[in-house]
Amino acid sequence: MKGGQLGSKNRFHHIGIVVKNISEAIDKYAAALGIDEDKVVVEVMSYMTGKGEMEEFKYAFLPLAKGENNFIELVEPITPGPTARYLEKHGEGLFHVAFESSNISQTLRDFEEAGIPVAGTTPTKEVLSVFLHPKFAHGVLIQVLKKGVFDSSGRISGEVIEKEES
Repeated sequence: MKGGQLGSKNRFHHIGIVVKNISEAIDKYAAALGIDEDKVVVEVMSYMTGKGEMEEFKYAFLPLAKGENNFIELVEPITPGPTARYLEKHGEGLFHVAFESSNISQTLRDFEEAGIPVAGTTPTKEVLSVFLHPKFAHGVLIQVLKKGVFDSSGRISGEVIEKEES
């Protein structure tokens, strides 16, 4: 990222933790962080890798500060795919680091110019979420989200999705 651009168009959004049982993980993290467990919503989503492989997983965002878009994301794979293979090989733990971008296309170009290629994107018309290959990012899976995809509760923003589907 040239000339300090990271601060201007990108910001930290969440860390992802891969787990075997999302309900147990929610119980522990919510208790430890003082989060109202009843407000944590488990969602199901699918994802397509750069190789065209689809996988399905459960996820939940635990807000770290009220009104802020800073979260811990818990991820439990449902179907075979990269997340399930990661869990099998490495066990539970840190899975990815995510940044929110106000200019996702430029952010992706910046990462690719730095030698960190795309590993997969969300299967939508508009780029909403992209994963960058950990092999080229010093072992860290990086996710770049379009700014506003998730609201401050960690739920997918209906407004962004509605715009994308139009």
